Amino acid sequence: MTSYLNIPNNRYMLRYLPIFLIVVALFAVVNYLPVKRELVYRLGISGDTTKSCCDSNNLSKTGNFDETASLAFYNGEVIDYPKTSLAQALMTPPIQDSRVLGTTNAAGQEKWIDISLDEQRLRAYEGDTVVIEFPISSGKWAPTPEGEFNIWYKTRAQLMSGGSKSLGTYYYLPNVPHNMFFYQGYAIHGAYWHNNFGQPMSHGCVNSPLAQVAQLFEWTGPVLPPGVNALRASADNPGTRVNVH
Repeated sequence: MTSYLNIPNNRYMLRYLPIFLIVVALFAVVNYLPVKRELVYRLGISGDTTKSCCDSNNLSKTGNFDETASLAFYNGEVIDYPKTSLAQALMTPPIQDSRVLGTTNAAGQEKWIDISLDEQRLRAYEGDTVVIEFPISSGKWAPTPEGEFNIWYKTRAQLMSGGSKSLGTYYYLPNVPHNMFFYQGYAIHGAYWHNNFGQPMSHGCVNSPLAQVAQLFEWTGPVLPPGVNALRASADNPGTRVNVH
């Protein structure tokens, strides 16, 4: 008699079992860290206050290489930190022809930079001619600002830190090379912690391949005199125009 009375209840439970399983699956997916991370950043509820790769009030005043740094973190994990190769690249900048430095070339044509966020590509122009071109990684966890800017500050080496430890976006990156700040703490700079150029990866900055960004750094204004590793643009030594769209 009891078993017969339980049949309707069992049928009722079976009818709603698929819905229950879907709810459980959705809960598990949403709480899976990579999915949760993407979701909360897209919705603007991550709690991560990092809006650019650097705080513009805490930029390096010297741009000098930090010999004491020995560890680097990216996405909350210790990464291979190429200290020796970075030091060699930063301490021996290439010799440049002074006639092609700054914001114009020898022919008087403007030197300017175009960054396409849709293409994830940077192109450096002299007049209408592309002279440097490479893939970049713009903002994923925070947007890269769009508009027309000028490089206002440059550092050869720069500590960058921020992100969220709980969401796995924390980074602590010493001696980031060849930084060209074009808006507040947003910069075009080298990235030694990933090689996924062509895809957004950053907290708003423009991550760039090491060799190409080193060339771009020497090509842009303001021009750093020999022995100087950090410099603010001025009327006599202006910054290169940067168009981001």
